[in-house]
Amino acid sequence: MDNQFASSLQDLLQKLAFASDTETIKAVTATLNQQYYCSAACVPALLAISTENQQWQIRQLAAVELRKRISTFWEEIDDNSQQQMRVAILKAIVDETNDLTRHGLARVISTIAKSDIPNKKWEDLIQFLYSCCQSATATHREIGVYVLDSLFETIADTMGAHLQHLFELFAVLITDPESLTVQVTTLEALGKVAEFIEPEDRVGVTTFQGLVPAMVQVLEKCLATDNEDSASRCFDVFNSLLILEAPLLNRHFGELIEFSINVGSNEDLDENLRIMALNFLVWTAT
Repeated sequence: MDNQFASSLQDLLQKLAFASDTETIKAVTATLNQQYYCSAACVPALLAISTENQQWQIRQLAAVELRKRISTFWEEIDDNSQQQMRVAILKAIVDETNDLTRHGLARVISTIAKSDIPNKKWEDLIQFLYSCCQSATATHREIGVYVLDSLFETIADTMGAHLQHLFELFAVLITDPESLTVQVTTLEALGKVAEFIEPEDRVGVTTFQGLVPAMVQVLEKCLATDNEDSASRCFDVFNSLLILEAPLLNRHFGELIEFSINVGSNEDLDENLRIMALNFLVWTAT
């Protein structure tokens, strides 16, 4: 890595992250695009900044920009440097303390995996994520399930081949004893898993149906804590399950309708949360 290149790039990201006027943002962005983001050298430089800078705002911005450049330049980087970067980013995401930066690094991992996995590279990534999900540390479990969820957006077919293991893993994570974040992210991941279940797959349908009560309990926790964002994400998953061909909610339709009526009519809850529940009833009727 060119240290001078990386240092200059870091200075520009510093200006961009804390710029307060449009002209500065335009000027810095133009310089970045014309002089830095036109070369594969920006990839290791952005990775170093996203994992080593002392300010989380800079780390997070570097991670966002790195994800954008991976698809263009990853194949131009030699195998040894690629491997060093894989090791570095997995260590960094486990050590990272800022949620936004962790999510940015997770997106980088899933983008690299989109290139690597079909080419039989980074074959230990999935096992690493399984280990994170089984860690005694809640933040590690959050990282593991978040990256797994992200992988469904980039290597969905590969993830679909791991359904049985994912079911076993998610059955544990959906009832995580410490972290509501783990539970909500697992629920979202299950929503993506559902898209791979065919109507005639009786084992898959039955297994998923067995997880629905735990998924509802996660939504109940979000409502009880007035966590509107997480509750909205949960309702989005349940709404998406309604339009799939596989009858994943049929066994629990009665309970789900009663639950939604109770939430929608509960005047102690925030109005937006009540509307989400009523919208679920509309989708159910549709």
